[in-house]
Amino acid sequence: MAKIEVDPDLTELISEAQRTEHADAARAALPAGSEYLDSLDLERLTGTAASTWRYWAHIGTGPKSFKLGRRRVWRRSEVLRWLAEQEASA
Repeated sequence: MAKIEVDPDLTELISEAQRTEHADAARAALPAGSEYLDSLDLERLTGTAASTWRYWAHIGTGPKSFKLGRRRVWRRSEVLRWLAEQEASA
């Protein structure tokens, strides 16, 4: 049986599509205009990568977050307070 070569770019595109599909499904579980934000919401809000928000939560820096089921979320008011604090200290 011949081995099929798969283009690495195609593999990355498929992986990204799967991540996006999973994130969209998870986001649909929260009501629109929810007071809770996930890392992708924060990325859109600030331009800081979602992975950075998750890393900050992991090491205990950044705004307070918590697990809601299997998802890490941030309260919108806490994020806005933290961002204002960052801006004031700059």
